[in-house]
Amino acid sequence: MKNRIREFREREGLTQADLAAAAGVRRETIVFLEKGRYNPSLKLAHDISKALSTSIDDLFIFDDNVCEYIVLEE
Repeated sequence: MKNRIREFREREGLTQADLAAAAGVRRETIVFLEKGRYNPSLKLAHDISKALSTSIDDLFIFDDNVCEYIVLEE
């Protein structure tokens, strides 16, 4: 999943540490999110979008063409 966190964070004049504090996570979490190395929970996505005064839909871009499958072993 792609996101526009950095774009919106910079537009709001926030540092990664500022956004992390507002969302209740560590700065490293914001770093990983901005680099696309971590997909947030729905709650975290909500908290971040609220801190950035935008909607989840505007902040996160889901690519329908990229699907990940998890194989469960019995």
